[in-house]
Amino acid sequence: AAGPPTEATGLLSDKNMTAGGAIVPKRASRMERRNIKFTPKQYIIYATCCFLGGMLCGWIGIGVEKVTFFLLTYFHDVDVIAAGLSSITMTGWLSFFAFLLHALCTPEDEGIGPHFSCAVRDKSNPFGHVFGKVPYELWLSVIPGILIGSLVGPAVNAAVGPRNIMIVFVIFLLFDAGYNLYNLTDNGYFAELLGLAESKI
Repeated sequence: AAGPPTEATGLLSDKNMTAGGAIVPKRASRMERRNIKFTPKQYIIYATCCFLGGMLCGWIGIGVEKVTFFLLTYFHDVDVIAAGLSSITMTGWLSFFAFLLHALCTPEDEGIGPHFSCAVRDKSNPFGHVFGKVPYELWLSVIPGILIGSLVGPAVNAAVGPRNIMIVFVIFLLFDAGYNLYNLTDNGYFAELLGLAESKI
């Protein structure tokens, strides 16, 4: 009859044996990986990367949500579904507050009201408005596409496969980022930002 489990057997119960015989720690379950406990160092890393991602978003239209997705999957090994939903939810809340500012505080000559004063008043902005009206027309034009995509998307994902969808998504993002960076360079934005543009008299 087999004897009682030894201490080594108990230790191996929480580990996996590879084909080469090496012992590696057992991977945490999906729910355990979703239950993130941040360290002060990770707070600093997230804050810095998200700040830079927000600046990148202002330049090329993509940034902070992709940065958050990368941090969650790289630092904490969070599964793709949870990381994607967390990034999208965070971006949605940020966009919602930005929408409120631009919808409620836009100048009177840039769109519908109520034209509240939400910003610091100074010589360049004496009324404290937030410049840039909400593109309601653009919103209305993309709603049908979002509706159709939400209905067709799950079927396409099941047919093509999540990994292939992710590859196509990454290729699209790289193309979009490269295209926007090319436009910024072609328009002289970076040259002006670095003080290399020729002065116009």
